[in-house]
Amino acid sequence: MRTSSTFSILFWVYSQRVDNNATKIYLRITLNGKRANISLKQKVDIDHWDAKRQKAKGNGAKSIIT
Repeated sequence: MRTSSTFSILFWVYSQRVDNNATKIYLRITLNGKRANISLKQKVDIDHWDAKRQKAKGNGAKSIIT
């Protein structure tokens, strides 16, 4: 018997929840249509977030705010 399953990972930020130009990064894991959202407890400068690539631009200290 053949079964199929789906799996996806998505990183995103809430642009409406910006505080001092920084917002938290979230992770969504989807497995067979069931979602789990997780806060990564890291902040990113909203100007350095690339929504299309789902990551922070650059790799310096300015990108991620702890």
